[in-house]
This record gives sequence, structure tokens and C-alpha cells, in this order.
Amino acid sequence: MAPPGFTLVELIMVLIVLAIAAAMIIPQAVGTSDLRAQSAARVVVADLEYAQNHAIVTQTNISVTFDVSANSYRVSNESGTLSHPITKQAYEVDFDTKRGFGSVSIAAVSFGGAPLVTFDSLGAPSTGGTVDLAAGEHTYRVTVAPVTGRVAVANVP
Repeated sequence: MAPPGFTLVELIMVLIVLAIAAAMIIPQAVGTSDLRAQSAARVVVADLEYAQNHAIVTQTNISVTFDVSANSYRVSNESGTLSHPITKQAYEVDFDTKRGFGSVSIAAVSFGGAPLVTFDSLGAPSTGGTVDLAAGEHTYRVTVAPVTGRVAVANVP
């Protein structure tokens, strides 16, 4: 008779159960506010780059206007708000209603004292500036470089 013990299959099953439990518990223990703030910052970067590219392609001025109190922003031209290229709805992003970004807020906007940046037909911004996005104790800053319009994101310590 074999001595009592565990088979390899039983050990593997226990490891699989532990891995599944860890996969469910660890993200909740770590918190998601950092990921939400970082994701929101990357959405803003993508939308600013889209506005810049759209200005070049259409040879028109395209603006991105931020509303800190409404926790939202929109992309527009002289005629009004643009249509989003995928959803075909008004190109407006509201972090209070956008799925997955409920705890994210636009903490500060500074484009030469104005809450907007306008890209000209060459893709150059009207002025450089920053947008700070916060969730919990985590803040990310989106920066638009003057003259070149290069858009970057960084963690704010």
C-alpha cells in the first residue's frame, strides 16, 4: 500500500484554485485609482493627437475645450463640435459618465490661462499647456508642447 499523500493532479488543482483566487483579490487590494487616472490621461492624449492630425488633414483650426467644473472636454472646429470618428456622436468626453472613469476628475487645465488649446492647419498649438487628471491620490499630467504640439503624459508625484 502506498503512503498517504497528494498526487500531482491534486497539487496542480490546488495551485489553479489559488491562482484564480489571487487574480480576483489582488487587483482589489492594490486599488484601481492609479490605473484609472493613467487610462484617462492616455484617452486625453489620443484625443489631443486626433485633434492635431484632423487640423492638418482638413487644413482648419481644431480646438479641444476643457470644462473642469463639468469634468468633461470636447473637440470642435469653427462650425461647432465635431463628430467622433468611431461613434459618430458629438466628440465630447464626460469622465462622470464615461464607463470606467467614474472616479477620475479633471483637476486643472492651463493653456496660457485659457481652458482650451487650438491646433492650426500645420498642427501647431495656439499655446502650450497642461491638463491634470486625478483619481484618488494619483495624478497624471498631459502636456502639450508649444510650437511643436508634441503631446506627452507623466505621473505627478
